[in-house]
Amino acid sequence: MNNLEILAKTFLVYGIQTTGKSAVNFLFSRGAKTVYIYDDVDCDEIQDAIKLDNFDDVKNLNIDYCILSPGVNVLGNKNIELLEKLDIPYMSEFCLGLTKAQGRNVCITGTNGKTTTTNLIYDLLRTQNNKVFLCGNRDTPITQVVNNTTKNSILVCEVSSFALESITNEFKPQVSSILNITVDHISRHKTFENYKNTKFNITINQNKNNYFICEYNLKVKTNAQILTFSLSNNNADIYCKNNYIIFKNKKLLKINKIKLLGEKNLENIMCATLISKLFGIKNRNIRKVIYSFKAPSHRMEEVCNINGIKFIDDSKATNPDATICALKSFKKNVILLLGGSDKGYSYDEIFSYTQNVKNIITFGEMNDKIYLCAKKHNFDFIVKYDKFFDAVSFAKKISKKGDVVLLSPACASFDEFSSYKQRGDEFKKIIKGENEKTKN
Repeated sequence: MNNLEILAKTFLVYGIQTTGKSAVNFLFSRGAKTVYIYDDVDCDEIQDAIKLDNFDDVKNLNIDYCILSPGVNVLGNKNIELLEKLDIPYMSEFCLGLTKAQGRNVCITGTNGKTTTTNLIYDLLRTQNNKVFLCGNRDTPITQVVNNTTKNSILVCEVSSFALESITNEFKPQVSSILNITVDHISRHKTFENYKNTKFNITINQNKNNYFICEYNLKVKTNAQILTFSLSNNNADIYCKNNYIIFKNKKLLKINKIKLLGEKNLENIMCATLISKLFGIKNRNIRKVIYSFKAPSHRMEEVCNINGIKFIDDSKATNPDATICALKSFKKNVILLLGGSDKGYSYDEIFSYTQNVKNIITFGEMNDKIYLCAKKHNFDFIVKYDKFFDAVSFAKKISKKGDVVLLSPACASFDEFSSYKQRGDEFKKIIKGENEKTKN
């Protein structure tokens, strides 16, 4: 897996945000001769790296490899077309990192649930190994931790479709999983088929010595050994039955003792459990970790309970399927906050799951589109606001004892916020009355 040469080679890092900067530092740490940097927008200088103001300069630079940050869109990108014309190989920063990591690795992708599952796997594996590293996607870039890996370590990686767009034949996870695939990132991948095939790249190079974990009904071509989970099918390797999670025909976990909400989280737990068993984690440790595990911030996180009203921060739900999963977790009295910036979705399917919804409050760039969609489906209990603050404040005002105020936006956050995290933090402040100054 380490045929990619770095020592004394010349690299271009395309995309200079957190991941790109990490890639530059990693390449220099491994003896790269020269590292050029370029971004489609103006970027900071990086010590020892050479900044390009014009991508066409690559024609004269004898570049050996190009490393892509996840923000760089490959499809229809003239700069990528130029790299291909010049026969300059390119790969994602994640691909670079995984091919240079020592020890064992676990790579998790899927439309929803990646962060929860990787965090859970990390906690499970740490019960028997203190050399476990958590990386990937929006948090810690893989190239930031690779130099700390040893033959005894385990990398647990959250892998986005962006990271899987550009891989090489050396990209071969030892354990991989696709949690689920539903429509997402269409503005980036153009079609659902493109998006799905990009997700499948996680297992494309695996062999019989590797493992691939997925939902029982997901059909994927792979040479890896397949393990499956299911909410109901007892032909799967792990499944749910009569309030228990069953593994090898034995009751392993009691579902009503699990703090995570929703069916999707049961699938996440089953996937994490299968992986933990591959690494020899004992049943008592699995129970201890899973029964005490709480949702990460902004993922079906209960912010507080005020006068019998639950406030749930699911800001990470940036597509309709994630919002539907959230809605399935509650029986009645949901006040749903929907809205944000466009990712190219239709919102029709959400309105097949609104039988437990009292009100919808929509906000931001997509408020008109969601409002019209609601009316098309004869859902009349909807109001719209331009600003997030006003929408959340109204939800708080109309909520009563027994209600659930659910922020599960089904949209990106970039109309008002820099990330779903900032949006979720703002939700918490508004609910707790900490940010009246932000109203204007």
